[in-house]
Amino acid sequence: MDPLPRCFARRAFTAAEAVREGVSRERLRRKDIVALGSGVYAARALGESSTPLQMLQLKADALLRGRTEMWISHVSAAKVQGLWLPARLLNDDRIHLSQPPEPHVRERRDGVCGHRVSVRPTDLTTSNSLRLTTPARTWLDVASSCTVRELIVLGDQLVRHPYPRFEGRTQPHASPADLKNLLAETKGTAGRRRCLTALTWIRVGADSVQETLLRLALIRAGLPEPELQVPALPGSKGSPRTDLGYPGLKIAIQYEGDTHFTPQQQRADQRRDNIFLAEGWVVLRFNVEDAREGFRYAVKQVRATLAARATLTRSALAEGALITNS
Repeated sequence: MDPLPRCFARRAFTAAEAVREGVSRERLRRKDIVALGSGVYAARALGESSTPLQMLQLKADALLRGRTEMWISHVSAAKVQGLWLPARLLNDDRIHLSQPPEPHVRERRDGVCGHRVSVRPTDLTTSNSLRLTTPARTWLDVASSCTVRELIVLGDQLVRHPYPRFEGRTQPHASPADLKNLLAETKGTAGRRRCLTALTWIRVGADSVQETLLRLALIRAGLPEPELQVPALPGSKGSPRTDLGYPGLKIAIQYEGDTHFTPQQQRADQRRDNIFLAEGWVVLRFNVEDAREGFRYAVKQVRATLAARATLTRSALAEGALITNS
C-alpha cells in the first residue's frame, strides 16, 4: 500500500487536495484513511484520536485551505471559541462557513452551511491558524437563531472578566462598548434588533450561565435588579464577593455549580460565607436543583428576604430616631 504524503499525517484534506498530491480516489477507500464527512478525509489514526471539537477544526482547516475569502462563522465559530450556546445549536453538526456577498461560488457540500455576510475587518480573527469571526461578531451572527434571553446569556459571557489561571486569557472577549459599536455599524444585519434589546440587559460580572438566568428570573418577577460581584467588605482588596446581591440590605446570593461540591471548595465557601455573616449579611445559596425549577422558589425566597430586611432596616431607623430624640 502506497504511504500517504507526509503532509497528511497531521492534517485533514479534501479529495481534490489528495488528487493534487498524487493520491488516487481509490486510495481514499483504504482502511488507513477515514472519511470525516463533507468530502474531507484524514489518516485513520488522526481521525479516531480527535475529539468532536478537534474534528470540527480539522474539517474546517481542510475546507478553508486555499480559500482566503472564506472564514468559520456562526455556530461553528462559537464552538471553536468555547462560547455558550443553547442545546439545539450545540447539536448543529454542520460546519458554518461565510464569505463576502460579492459574486463568489457558494460552498455546496453535505454538512456545510454557507453564508454570505458583510463584515468589518475587525470582525475577523484567527485561532490555531483558523480564520473565524470574533466572539462579538459571532454573537451577532447567531442572533437570528436565538431568543433575546439567550443573547443576554451569551453577551454576559462575552463581557465577563476571565480568570487567567483557568482560562489562559486576561481580557474579556468584548466590552459592552464593543458590542454597542458593532451594532451601530451593522445596520440591516439579521438578528440585530434582538441584539439591541439584549444589550440593555447585558452586565459585567456573571461568571456562569445560571448566574445570568437567576438574575433575569429575579427581574422578570418584578424584583429589583441585583448587583453582581458584590464585596462583603467594600474597599478591601481581598474581600470575598457574592455572585449577586443587594448591598443596601446586605443580602448575598450565591449560585453554586458542581465545582462547589468538592470538599476543598466547600471549605472555601464556608469561610467566604462566614465573612458575610459576621458582617451582618443574609446569605442565600442556590444550585442546580433551583435552576431546574426555573428559579421559581429561589425568587420566592429572595422576595421574602428583601421584605424582611427592608422591615428590619425601617425598624432600625425608627429606633435610631427615638434614641436621637430622647
